This record gives sequence, C-alpha cells and structure tokens, in this order.
Amino acid sequence: MHAISIDIGGTAIKYGLTDERGRIYWENSSPTPLTSQEAVLDEIMACVQRVKSANPGLIPECIGIGTPGLVDITRGYVMGGAGQLPEWENLPLATIIADATGLPVYVDNDANMMALGEYIFGGTPRVANALFFTIGTGIGGAIIIEGELYRGSKNAGTELGCFPWHWEGRWGYWEDFASMKTLTERYNKLCDAGSEIVATAKTIFEKLERGERLAHQLVDENAELIGRGIAGYINIFNPDAIIIGGGISDSQPNFIEQIKTIAFEHALEDCRRGVDFFAASLGNKAGFVGAGYYALQRFTQQPGSSG
Repeated sequence: MHAISIDIGGTAIKYGLTDERGRIYWENSSPTPLTSQEAVLDEIMACVQRVKSANPGLIPECIGIGTPGLVDITRGYVMGGAGQLPEWENLPLATIIADATGLPVYVDNDANMMALGEYIFGGTPRVANALFFTIGTGIGGAIIIEGELYRGSKNAGTELGCFPWHWEGRWGYWEDFASMKTLTERYNKLCDAGSEIVATAKTIFEKLERGERLAHQLVDENAELIGRGIAGYINIFNPDAIIIGGGISDSQPNFIEQIKTIAFEHALEDCRRGVDFFAASLGNKAGFVGAGYYALQRFTQQPGSSG
C-alpha cells in the first residue's frame, strides 16, 4: 500500500510517495508560499499532482499530512498555533484536500509525524520514553510515552517550543529565542556593515567552520539556549532518549553534542542519568515518512478498507 506523504514546513514542503514500511519511492520539495492560506493549499494540491504524475504505475490509497499547529486528528482540522503559516487556523485541511483530490486525507501535527517516522523507521533504539525536538523555523516537539504518541486531552499538547521564556529583558516562547530562524535573524542584525546577509542557518555553520568570530559567538549562544530548554524537559519527563531533528540533525553532529553537554550541565543529576542524545537518523525525511505511515495506519483501520 502507498500513501502520498506531505510535511509542511515554514520554509519548504517536503513530499513524496511512501509505503507502510517507510520506504520512499519518490520524493521532492518545494518552497512554502507564505503569501496566503490559498497559496499554501494550492501548493499542497500541486504536490499531490506531482506525485501522481511522477508515479503513474503506483496508485496511492490515501494522503498523510504533517502540519505546524494544533490539530484535531479526528477531523483533520487545524485549530491554530501555526504562527509561520498565513491564516492557518480554523482550517478543515483534511476535508479541503480530500475534496480536491478524491483521496482520504489524514492530518496530524508535523512534529508528531517526525517523531513517529523516526520512532518506527529511524536508526535510534526503540526506547519506551523519548522526547523529540525539531529545530528549524521554530521548535517543534513530540513526546513518546510507553511507545505511544502523547497528544494531550484535546490534541493540543506537546507544543514544546512554546514554553514561556525570558531572555535579554524580553518575554516570549523558547522558540522565539532558540530556533534556527532566530539564529539567522540575530546574525544578520549583528554582522558588520557591508557583510553578507545570510538566508539560512546552514550558512552560519559554514562560517563557523571557517573560523568566523560572530558565527562562533552566536552558535554558542544558540546551543546554550537550546540546551537549557531541553534540560528543563529532562527534569520533567526523565526520558530514555532525546532525539533532535530538523535541518541541523544530519549536518551538525558537533552542535548536537554541544547541546547535550549544556543540557546535562543544567539538568538534575538523577533526571539526566541514563538519558541518551541522538540525531534523527532520517533527517528531514522523518516528517513525511511518518505522515505516510500514519495515514496508512488510519486508512487500514477504516471499515471496508482493503488493508
């Protein structure tokens, strides 16, 4: 069985054709249009059509979508909380895409889908309790407790990036200070007049490798902010593992080790004992692989399905 699998990010939409074993038959990505809700929906439907056109011999049974925000998974309804996407609230996403494509659509939070994909198909040990963090445009989060995704009583839990935070005299959420987007914004604000304005955190890490002082300063600062936040979650949940995904997961192993060191400095000794840190081994593929798996699991549970 096959699913069209879509992971909506604040920068790019990653999508492809996958199966229940996590195998990727075809994949692609496109920039996320941030001009309007309609533009994002049009791009999602264009992604669906590209998958179908590129794989005429493989017929998908359903569509799985991971999206930022709070999602009522029963209805596939985005309730809100997706600050990066325009007008992405009170949105019957599953119904809109199903009506346009003729396929059943199953929607969940993007960080949950990353966690599910990594947990089922990734190379990290299958532990009972794990915390997942996706560090990118914002900070997404997901929680596995005794092998199951925890969503909260009304599907509105696990917004780990929205922990209240105070830094440099300003209140906000943790992700407002520690995300890759904020790292990039701070670099551009502090770089010398006439210096190159960077578009992504990847460029800052490249400058760090070349020995640039500002890049070193801001990456250290960012690691401190991320590590302190994760330390708090270690104290609360005492997990078996911390798994970090997003753009940095497959390209910056030294940065993840730096985050681990800082987290352990600030976590309680008894809480951190035995906690392992891992980079998400599927990298940026985890989200859409998880979305496809989730959709196929839901699809096969429906009365009358062939699964």
